Amino acid sequence: MFNEEQKTRFIRSYTKSLYTANIAAGIFNKFEEHEQKWQADLCTRSAPELQPIIDEVIGARLKSRWQTLSILKEYTKWCMAVKIPGACDGMLHIEAPGIEKVRRQMVSSPLHLQIYLDQVFDAESMETIDNIYRCYYWMAYGGIQEEDTISIARSDVDLRQMAIHYHDTSVPIYREALPAFQNALQLTSFLYNHPSYTHPIRRDRVPGDTLMRGIKSTTKIMSIRSVLSHRSSEALKSQKTELQLSFYRIWLSGLFYRMYERERAGVPVDFSDAAVNFMNGKTYALSGREKIEHKQNRIEREYMEDYQRWKLAFSI
Repeated sequence: MFNEEQKTRFIRSYTKSLYTANIAAGIFNKFEEHEQKWQADLCTRSAPELQPIIDEVIGARLKSRWQTLSILKEYTKWCMAVKIPGACDGMLHIEAPGIEKVRRQMVSSPLHLQIYLDQVFDAESMETIDNIYRCYYWMAYGGIQEEDTISIARSDVDLRQMAIHYHDTSVPIYREALPAFQNALQLTSFLYNHPSYTHPIRRDRVPGDTLMRGIKSTTKIMSIRSVLSHRSSEALKSQKTELQLSFYRIWLSGLFYRMYERERAGVPVDFSDAAVNFMNGKTYALSGREKIEHKQNRIEREYMEDYQRWKLAFSI
C-alpha cells in the first residue's frame, strides 16, 4: 500500500468496522502500482489522470464501483482536510455511470423533498387535499411502510415530540413537514378547486380519525398511487420538476439520510435492522447449504451499496 501510514490513519478515522476497513485496504492496494509509477499519492492527481486508472481498476462491475468510489472520495476529502501536501480535488470530479439516474429518482435531505413537494402540490396554506398527499410522502421519508400510511390515526401523530408512534416504534416528523401535518390533523374540510366553479369551495372530509381522510370516500393505497402518478407526470411534462419519485424511493432516501446522520455522529453504518424488516413476513426458497442469515447478509450488502451510491450522487 503506497503511503501506508497515511492511508491507515484515514481508514481508522473512516470506519470502526473490520469488514469495511479490509475493503478500503484492498482498494488502496489496487492503486499501489499506479502510485508507484507516479511516485505520488492518488489524492494529489487530477481528474484526467485518475479517470483511466479508475476505469481500469474498478472495471465494469457497478456494485464494486459505488463503494470503491465512495471510499476514494472520502479519502481525498480527508487528505485535503488534514492538509496532506499536494492533495487536490481531482478524485471528487470522478463520476460513475448511473449517478445521474439516482439524482433524478431520490432526494438528499428533508429540504430536498420539500422542494419537490412544492413543485408538485398546492402550498400547505391553500388548505387543499394536497396536504394529505404531502403527509403520505413525509411518512414514507420517516420510515413508515406504505400499507400502514392509511391506518395512521391522528392520535399517533405527536407534534410535540415531532414523531409518529406506531407498531411499538416511533418515526421522525421533519421540520419541513410540520405545516402539512398540522393541516391534516386540524382541518375538518379541504378547499376544492374545480374549473366549473368561479371560486374554490369547502368540502367536508370523510368522518373518522385517520390522518389520511379525504373528501370522497375511505382512502385506499391504489387511489393515492393513481393520483400521485398523474400529478408527478403533469409536473414532469410542465417542467416544474425533473425528479421522478415514488413512495419506495422516498422511503429509501429517508433511510439513507438517517443513516448518514448517524455516520456523521460516529455511529457505524449498519443496515441489519433494515434487512430484518425487509424480510419480515416473506418466505424464501433456500438452496443447498444456504441459510436465512446468508440472505439477510446479502440484503444488508445491497443496502450498503445503494447507500454508497446515494452518497456519491449527492456528493455527501
